[in-house]
Amino acid sequence: MMMRKKQRFGAALATVLVLLPMMTPVAQAKAINPADQLIAPHEASYGFYVDSYKANTKKNTTPSTNPAYGLLNNFSKYWSPTKGQLDPAFLNENTAIAAKITQNRTSAEVTRSFLTDRRSLSYSIISGLGPFANAFIKNANAQTDYTTVPTEPQPATTPYSKVKWADPTSKLGDMVKLVELTRGSYGSTGVPKNTFKYKRPYKLSKDVLPNPYLVNVMAASPKDGDFDFPSGHTTAGFETGEMLAYAFPERFQELVTRSSEMGYDRILAGRHSPLAVMGGRMFGTAVTASVLNDPANQETMKKAYQEAHSNLLQSSPLVNAQDDYSNYQENQKNYRYRMTYGLPQDGDPNQAMRVPKGAEVLLATRLPYLSANQRRAVLATTGLSSGYHLLDDAEGWGRLDLFSAANGYGQLWDTTKVNMDADKGSFNAHDTWRNNIGGTGQLVKQGSGDLSLNGNNTFKGGIQVTKGQLDLNSTNAAGQGDVTVKGGTLTTNTAAKLQKGYQQSKRGTLALTVTKATAMKIHGQAKLAGTLTVTNAKSLKSHQVLLKFGSVKGKFAHVKGLPQGWHVKYHTHSLELVRG
Repeated sequence: MMMRKKQRFGAALATVLVLLPMMTPVAQAKAINPADQLIAPHEASYGFYVDSYKANTKKNTTPSTNPAYGLLNNFSKYWSPTKGQLDPAFLNENTAIAAKITQNRTSAEVTRSFLTDRRSLSYSIISGLGPFANAFIKNANAQTDYTTVPTEPQPATTPYSKVKWADPTSKLGDMVKLVELTRGSYGSTGVPKNTFKYKRPYKLSKDVLPNPYLVNVMAASPKDGDFDFPSGHTTAGFETGEMLAYAFPERFQELVTRSSEMGYDRILAGRHSPLAVMGGRMFGTAVTASVLNDPANQETMKKAYQEAHSNLLQSSPLVNAQDDYSNYQENQKNYRYRMTYGLPQDGDPNQAMRVPKGAEVLLATRLPYLSANQRRAVLATTGLSSGYHLLDDAEGWGRLDLFSAANGYGQLWDTTKVNMDADKGSFNAHDTWRNNIGGTGQLVKQGSGDLSLNGNNTFKGGIQVTKGQLDLNSTNAAGQGDVTVKGGTLTTNTAAKLQKGYQQSKRGTLALTVTKATAMKIHGQAKLAGTLTVTNAKSLKSHQVLLKFGSVKGKFAHVKGLPQGWHVKYHTHSLELVRG
């Protein structure tokens, strides 16, 4: 299982935050923001990937001249194409995990891994669109000549899919073009594969079982030029999945989950080892971010997003269509496992997170209401802890956890202003942060949109609502600081606990839902004004304690939502709804 080590990671960040101000020269006119230091990019030997991504060519064969080779060069610690195994125990464990996965695959996994193997690389990701997949297939003219599995092992000469995965001149042509921008030579694994020359797992161990329909195909593969690390299918899976997620962020986590599953399919088939698909995730993500940062591609990106939000894709999603990625908890578990595949975390686990230059673009449509630096902070506070083989690259691509980043911040370092404009729609209108948010900072909710907090939060700086709506959807969603509602609405539909005080101005609204439990418990003082809105009042009996507090000052000027004959009654430590 993957060890995230959040507490130690948080402690390391806190230490950096304490030390950084001391590093700033006294005579400097403008102090450096410690948070900006934490998200500053780190240059690799090849420079920054987003600046040099097109240098992945056959003529560039060193880690400092070829960014793909440089990105994955940690693999050289364990394997040398001339000296062989440098860390036999670790490489054997890598192969053993692959063997165990192939030995325990289900019939459904045999089917899926066969189709993943044979189909065009990008076509295999379409299933991540779930109920929108059929509309995409129709309007992008997407095709495959592998729709079912055979009944017996296929001949050694069985070809890959011969049809083009989708049509760039179709009604969804810009979505297709956006994906294909990653499929140039710079997105190919050829150079690193033929540099490392590491054998595929089924050639290293008889315990790794080839897919039964591909036994003949795999047995006939050439001895030279057919290598394991990194996985080309996985690379293409993340390039396609992350590009579609950029265009259609409403399926962000489902698409990146399918991308990770495409890598898992390669292990299921016996084609690749865990390290190979981990390297494919790193490579594919770096290429995707590079293409999205390229000024030449901005118009295609804009048009692809518009197409994804047009009737061509969204007019009639199939309500009862099969969606293999509808279970959020299952997606989360699978994605996080596939980041490391249980390989050991025996390096330094306390290195601060690094966020690659330009990586924030991967969240540009998923968290559109945040600034570029805020999105970098999200990536920094949701990343995988250090110490895993291969993943501690110089820039930080290996530790990016895009699934968790789509859930918002992992920590608030300082005052974090979230300005959402509901008129822009999509996630600007409403978003949900599912992470357990720590840190010392404050959350300031601005703008007309609606933000929901679902995590078990511990951030200490408190909450301020100035406009729009903030929903507390878990008991400890408010963290550990004071909560102030200067304007807008604070809501909760659960038994929320406020660890300190609560203050509401005359322009603020508190919206509470009647349940059997007290709707909100405020450990400190409640300073009340403005409006109280009560929902689910039909469940009221003869009386109901709605609010508890350490002490109270002031009263709500307006109470809405109560049935006729009901009113509020203030006590020393509670607010009660009573009839009569």
